[in-house]
Amino acid sequence: MLPALLASKSRLRFTGRDALVALLGACSLLVFSHIYGLRPSVFLLPHAKTAAQIGLANVPGEVPVGFTLTPPNEYALPGRLYVAPPPARGVVPSTLLQHAPGWTMLTNLYLSNGTFFIVSDNGGFDEGYWPQRRYMIATGLPGDHDNGHLREPTDREMQILTTDDARKRWGERVWDIEGLSLICTDPDQFLKHYYHVAAELLFATERMLTNFDPNPSPDGRVLAPSPDRIIFPYCNEDGFSDGPRFNQFFLPAMWPSITPMFKPTYDQLADLVRTPYKAYRFPVVLLIDRSAAFRGEATGSTARTPAGPWMLGGGEYGTGGEGRNQFWYESARRRVATFAGVPQRVLDMGLRAMDPQLVEGERDAPVITYISRQRSRRRLVEDDHRRLVAALDEMCKKKGWVLDVVHAEELSREEQLRRAARTVVMLGVHGNGLTHQLLMPPHPLSTVIEMFYPGGYARDYEWTAGVLGKAYFGIQNDTVVGPPNIPDFNYPEGFHGNAIPVQAEVVVKVIQDRLEGRIQRSHWSGQTGVGY
Repeated sequence: MLPALLASKSRLRFTGRDALVALLGACSLLVFSHIYGLRPSVFLLPHAKTAAQIGLANVPGEVPVGFTLTPPNEYALPGRLYVAPPPARGVVPSTLLQHAPGWTMLTNLYLSNGTFFIVSDNGGFDEGYWPQRRYMIATGLPGDHDNGHLREPTDREMQILTTDDARKRWGERVWDIEGLSLICTDPDQFLKHYYHVAAELLFATERMLTNFDPNPSPDGRVLAPSPDRIIFPYCNEDGFSDGPRFNQFFLPAMWPSITPMFKPTYDQLADLVRTPYKAYRFPVVLLIDRSAAFRGEATGSTARTPAGPWMLGGGEYGTGGEGRNQFWYESARRRVATFAGVPQRVLDMGLRAMDPQLVEGERDAPVITYISRQRSRRRLVEDDHRRLVAALDEMCKKKGWVLDVVHAEELSREEQLRRAARTVVMLGVHGNGLTHQLLMPPHPLSTVIEMFYPGGYARDYEWTAGVLGKAYFGIQNDTVVGPPNIPDFNYPEGFHGNAIPVQAEVVVKVIQDRLEGRIQRSHWSGQTGVGY
C-alpha cells in the first residue's frame, strides 16, 4: 500500500502556474501583515491621569515597554488593548474615580480569599479619601425592613490594605482580569424585574460612564468607556431573567461586547484565589450595590438607585433635559433602538422636532402610544378602557395625530421597542410597560402619563421621566397629580387590582393641552438637591 502511494505521489509535477500562485500568495501575506499588523493601543478614561490608574503599568506612572498610550479623538469609540495574556505582576495602589452611595468607580480592586481588597496608603474607610464601607458594598442578602443589620458589610466583604501589607501578602502573585468590570453585589430580589434592571442598574451605569463627558451630543455621540464584563457574585442566570426577557436584550444591546458572569462562574473564579497568598486584580471597576445606595441621601429620599449617579454628574433639581443632562442617555437609547431595528429616520425624530436644520425630512406627526394591560394583572375597568380608546381615536383623527394601542403580549421584544422609539406621548397603567419610555426620543413634547387606582401613587416612572427631560402626569381616575405637587408613595387596596377607573376626558385634555403648548413641563418639586 505504502509503495503504491509513494509511486502515485512521484507522478505529481510542479508547473509554472503553480509557482506563480505561490509567489502571489507569499506577496499578499507580506503586504497584509504590514497593513494590519498589531498596533497595541489603549483607551484611557478621561479623568484617569496615569497609566497606573487603569492598571497598565508595572510601576506607577510607567507604560510597559513596547506599548503606546493612544488617547481617543473627540467622540471616538473606546479602543482595546490587544496583547498576550499578562503574566503575574506586583501590587499597584487603588484610586477612587467616582463615588455615590452604592456606585463606586475605582482602579485596582483586588479579590483574594473571597474578599475584595482596596490597596491604599490614604487611610481606611471614612478617613478622608475612601467612603464608608457601608456606602460601597453590602452582604448580598435580600433587602427587607428586618435584616438591615445583616446586610452591613464586614471585613469578610471588603478591606483596605496598605501597599506594604499587600506586597507582603501577595508579592508578585497578582493576575489581572483586564478591562472595565461592573461588579453588582445584589441578590436576585430586584434583578428579575425589567424596570429595576433597565431603568435602574443599566440606566445608572450609563450615567456613571457618561459622567466623564461634559457635553454629550444630541445625535448620541458621547465619550464613555464600554464595560468588558458584568459580574453577579450573588445572582444565578435565572435570577436575571424577567418574564419577557427584556433584561437579556438590554444588556448586550447597550454594550455588545459585554460578558455576563453569574454566581456559579464567579464562585469558580474566586475559588482559584481562595488562598490568601495570591489575588486577582480588576484594573477598573464600577462596584454596584443596591443596599449601599439606599443608605445614601439621594436614593434614600427618592427610592431610586440612579439618583446618586444622577447627582454625581451634575443632576441637581431642575436640570433634567438641560445642559449636559439633556442628552446623556441618547447614546444608550440609540444603541438599544438600533439593536431593535429602529430605522434612522425614527432615531432622528427628536432632532427634527428640536431643530429641522439638524436632520433632513419633515417633522413627524405626534404618536400617542397607549400600552394596554387589559389582558394582564393591574388593569382598567373594561368599560373605561373602551371609552378611553374611543376618545383617543376621536382626538387623533381630529388633530391629525397618530394613535397606537399596544398589546405587549402580542408583540416581540423588538417590535415593542420599535413602537416606543417613535412615541411622543406614552400612556399606561402603572407597570413595567412604562419602562419603554427609555426608548422615547428626546422630543420637546415628550410626555409620560401614568394611570393609578384613586389615591395610589409610585414614583418609579415619574423620576425616570424627569431625569430624561420628559413631562410627567399621574392620573387618579379624574384627578391629575405629579410635579410639582407630588403625592406620597401609597399602595391602597385596589392598586394592583383589575378594576382601576379612569375618566377618558381627563386623559384626553392632558394630552391636548400638552401637545398644543398649554401645559409646560414641570420638573419635580420645589425642593433643591435630589428633587423631592
